[in-house]
Amino acid sequence: MTARVITLRPRPIPGSALVPSPSPSSSLAVLTPVRIDWDAVRSLYVARCSRCVDAFAAFSPDQVDRWAAAHRCDVELVALLASLNVRDTA
Repeated sequence: MTARVITLRPRPIPGSALVPSPSPSSSLAVLTPVRIDWDAVRSLYVARCSRCVDAFAAFSPDQVDRWAAAHRCDVELVALLASLNVRDTA
């Protein structure tokens, strides 16, 4: 008997979303890049902020969208990560 191989593709989801987030240093809203992806291995929707490296995972895309809309970056963590990146490139 021969083995049959089936390749499964993940369901299409939005690639990324820009969510308005108020900046703590000013009253103007700035765009915080929060990317929403589908993790096919764990069967979860995952939202990741590229600015503060915070992440959230859930089974429902609505939960991930709500987290992305409510996400606020930690200013101290963003400053620390920025200083580490400057040192690594130097």
